[in-house]
Amino acid sequence: MIGRFARGLALALGISSLAAGSLGVAPASLSAAHASAAHSATAPHAAVETGVTLSIAVDDGGRLTTQQPLMATATITNGGSVALAAGTLSLWIDDTRISTRTDLDSWLTAKDADAGARVLSSTHTERLEPGTTATVQISVPAASVGLVKNQTTAVFGVGATLSSGGSTQAMDRGSLVWSPGGANKATNLAIAVPITTPATATGLISSDDLASYTAPNGLLSRQLDGLIGHPNVAIGLDPMILASIRVLGSSAPASAIAWRQQLLGVPNDIFPLRYGDADAAGEVQSGITKLLAPTTLNWALDAANFTTPDTVGETPPATPPSTGAPTDTSTPTPTSTSGPQLPTLEKLLSWPYTMSGIVWPADNTVRAADLPVFAANGLTTTILSSANTSTGDVSTTPNAALKAGANSAVVADATISAALRQAVTSSSDAAWNQAMAEVNSQLVLIGQENGPDTRTILATLDRGWPSDAVTLPRTLSALDSAPWVASVTLPQAIAATPTPGISIKNSPEPAARVATITKLTDAEKKISAFSTILDDPSTLTGPTRVQLLSLLSVSWQNSKNDWAAATGASLKTTTTTLQSVKIIPGSPVNVASTEAPLPITIENSLKQRVNILLWASPSNGRLEIDGSTKKTVQADSRGTLIVPVKATLGNGKVKLSLSLTSPTGVSIGSPAVLPVEVHADWEGLGALVVAILLILLFGFGVVRNILRRRRERDDPPVASVPEPAEGPEEEPRG
Repeated sequence: MIGRFARGLALALGISSLAAGSLGVAPASLSAAHASAAHSATAPHAAVETGVTLSIAVDDGGRLTTQQPLMATATITNGGSVALAAGTLSLWIDDTRISTRTDLDSWLTAKDADAGARVLSSTHTERLEPGTTATVQISVPAASVGLVKNQTTAVFGVGATLSSGGSTQAMDRGSLVWSPGGANKATNLAIAVPITTPATATGLISSDDLASYTAPNGLLSRQLDGLIGHPNVAIGLDPMILASIRVLGSSAPASAIAWRQQLLGVPNDIFPLRYGDADAAGEVQSGITKLLAPTTLNWALDAANFTTPDTVGETPPATPPSTGAPTDTSTPTPTSTSGPQLPTLEKLLSWPYTMSGIVWPADNTVRAADLPVFAANGLTTTILSSANTSTGDVSTTPNAALKAGANSAVVADATISAALRQAVTSSSDAAWNQAMAEVNSQLVLIGQENGPDTRTILATLDRGWPSDAVTLPRTLSALDSAPWVASVTLPQAIAATPTPGISIKNSPEPAARVATITKLTDAEKKISAFSTILDDPSTLTGPTRVQLLSLLSVSWQNSKNDWAAATGASLKTTTTTLQSVKIIPGSPVNVASTEAPLPITIENSLKQRVNILLWASPSNGRLEIDGSTKKTVQADSRGTLIVPVKATLGNGKVKLSLSLTSPTGVSIGSPAVLPVEVHADWEGLGALVVAILLILLFGFGVVRNILRRRRERDDPPVASVPEPAEGPEEEPRG
């Protein structure tokens, strides 16, 4: 309702001419001439052109009793580029009571004049500079309100017009509930509140964020604190919050531990949302039949933080029935362990929920065909928005319970839920009062609808958070004190008698979103296959799964969250991971022998070692390769694999196709091609030449030896002439 302006500017000109008086002016009605002239003279978008907006809110959540002055707050904002001159603010009321929810909607959205308007007050407004906001407090004495003739609770339309410089600048409408006392037909109202955290893609909440969220006035603290004293409000709890606290063990922030203990003590019904508040409707519409769930959180555990078991909030084991046999009171023998026992996934997600089997998709995103798939996954009750049903086709408000064939749903009233959400997230008293005025008006009108049975309806908050520590409890307390409201629980709303004639109106999620979900789930499948190169694949598949679930969170459907950027980053990370193990291209290789080892370099950019098989396939028969080569490559490193090849006789080029697989046969990375020059015949020719040379050399030696011996045989022997014996030299004679 905030920011509703420029509606019924035709009414404004007529009223401004009547509003020159002060408080307590006599009732006046618009003439048909005034209405017609005003409607033709001013367009509904005139206030948009000037940039001036006006909102009007009756104090006390729009409730007004006898002997009580009508207090209202007008908020004027000058969003234009020029100053707004001083003017007049007129508050008016339509004396004709609003009798149906349809009439109320028509009143709040009307753009034409209302002949029954009666001016209650005219107030002078000061000059307002561009970009500034002013609030005007209006008080109308009880005697001047003029509603005492109405002896029963009733809803009336009110409005305000801002005039300046001889023209209407802005107009807004609202409503109030006249409550003179006496009996009221109360409407049974159940409320469901999600406890979630801001959209994330990490799969777990960090310790720092937990400390912030659970600190005094932190968003989780505001959600839980606001429910104190309101035990009928049902809580839909994201299990990721519990898991994020538990995986930290003894290192979890003290405020988070205290928050969890406080949650354990609330008397409210609590049911689990899906992990990360994942969007079940989107999954089913993308073709998934078995809804996704965490597979393991072991990768997030540090044994040093689990020296003492954490059992807070665990679902207690069932007590076996007594057999009457004596109880063994002896001290059990302690079980030997090698270290701290880490909690299982079941324990990390455990909580003593009072309700289960409930799925809560985003508003207006469900098809009738989705419910059987939900039910097949154990989610037998779906929380829907009434905008997702045929509720608008019936004349009165139906009960929240809905039967859709063999499936069940509980339907939240979209109009009341929207106003309630606005109240809880309001940032000012005026905004809260305006929102609560609509909530109260709607609930009063439901109670006054035809039919003997009391209606049982549901209202829900969305995946947002109270703006402060006050608005949520203030809103719930205001409802508890309203005589036209009877607080009931969610189980009571589910158990109410379904109203005949109501069915699900198919409202599938946008095709682009469903296509993105398909891309994300396909990417996860690729990661799952890729992980088979690891010693423990769950160290990769575990975080990938919970990150995917958190990316599918209903909170991402809020337009303020950039889901496209988050999913784009996730898909990019997947691509990087899939390319983290690869073959490093090498330079061309010459093979000059019949057998040669070829070194191939493999790069591993992961933070853990990988086990891979290298396969090589030659483009022709010049090379022969038997089987694959197995290698373990350490984390963040490169490894060399030796591929033994056999060359056949012949020269030529060979393209060696290289590829990697995991031990289970999953293709890893991109194939590569290694050019090889084969000269295997050089080795054979060289051996032949050497053999010939050896033969020639040996033959030459044999021939030479034969010829020498033949010469020796043909030559006659020569007689030996004895040489004279040598005697002593004689001295020369003298």
